[in-house]
Amino acid sequence: MGNREEYIDKLAARLKKWDAEISKLEAKAEKSKTDVKAKYTEKADELRAKKESIQQKARDYRDANEEKFNSIKDVIEDSLSNLTKAINDTFAKLSEEDPEKKT
Repeated sequence: MGNREEYIDKLAARLKKWDAEISKLEAKAEKSKTDVKAKYTEKADELRAKKESIQQKARDYRDANEEKFNSIKDVIEDSLSNLTKAINDTFAKLSEEDPEKKT
C-alpha cells in the first residue's frame, strides 16, 4: 500500500467493520440481564474509545508530512492489531459467560 489515500480508504473500511462489531456488542448488552449488561456496556465503551483513537491517528496520518508518514502508519497498524485482538477476545469471553448458551 504505497498510496496514502488508498491506505486511508482501506483503514476507513476496517474501522467501519469494527464499528459494526462494537454495535453488535452494544446490542447484546441491551438484551442482557443487569449484571452482564454492565460488563458488556463497559467493554463496548472501551472498544469504541480505542476505535476513536485510531480514527484520530488516521486523521493525523492523512495530514502528516513525509517524515511522519511511516511512523504514524506503524502506530495505526499496532493499534488496529490491538483493537482486533480486544474485540475478538471480548466476544470469546462474553460468549463463554453467556448463560443463554450454557446447556
